[in-house]
Amino acid sequence: MGKGHFELELPADWSLKETGDYAEGQIYEDLKSSYSIRNAKGAQMAVLGTGIEFYWHGEPPMTQVHNEIVDFSDKAINGQSYVFATSEDSTGTSISLSMASKEQLAEADALPWVFNPTQSSAATFYRVIEDDEHLTGVDPSLTGIARAKAYAKTPEYRQLKSVMLSMKEIKKFTAPPLGEASTAPASCVGAKYSYDLGNSQLSCDEAKAFLQRLLQERPSTGGVEIIGVGACMLAWEDAPGFCLVESTGGRFDFSVR
Repeated sequence: MGKGHFELELPADWSLKETGDYAEGQIYEDLKSSYSIRNAKGAQMAVLGTGIEFYWHGEPPMTQVHNEIVDFSDKAINGQSYVFATSEDSTGTSISLSMASKEQLAEADALPWVFNPTQSSAATFYRVIEDDEHLTGVDPSLTGIARAKAYAKTPEYRQLKSVMLSMKEIKKFTAPPLGEASTAPASCVGAKYSYDLGNSQLSCDEAKAFLQRLLQERPSTGGVEIIGVGACMLAWEDAPGFCLVESTGGRFDFSVR
């Protein structure tokens, strides 16, 4: 799985199906994959996504979820503990595999939604519990997080926990340094602007398209922003501009030619 980078141990009657349903943040093409884990009856037990950007050091991951810990694991890497956290939203209740430092565990209310199968990338691994789903061994009167906590005491959950913790790296992957795309040049020239791609993780064509999309909005006070996309400060003949790319967390500069 994960283009030969990972392996996973499943119960004999469970199956793994690649779905191709990719999410934002799966930026590493060599690792990028999405799977549905199903039990003997074909019911989806979990969803796994790999190839997500994540860093051990520096700022914590941008996406964190307010949740409650339902279970722990003795397994730990570089001071990060594997935990199983539950949260509730409009789609139902979920139990996800996460990682946390001692400081995060002390707070235990805003854990990241990702964990690290390697030291250079991250993955998501979670089980969504539908509101109308029958759970063997769980009182049907329970709802939301209380229901998820009860499920975490069942034999089925123990199987799921074993599957999640069995994931391991079998082929090393080295992520490019932050912002350095392996196939992108450091700089390039367009019809109106020259580009310094910096740590944007964009190719030249992607940077041009990004800037063009932002400039289609009506810039005010020298800048423009699209929520969920990014922001740019405009360039002048005597001063370069720059763009912040939300999907990668990086930046590129551009100058009037």
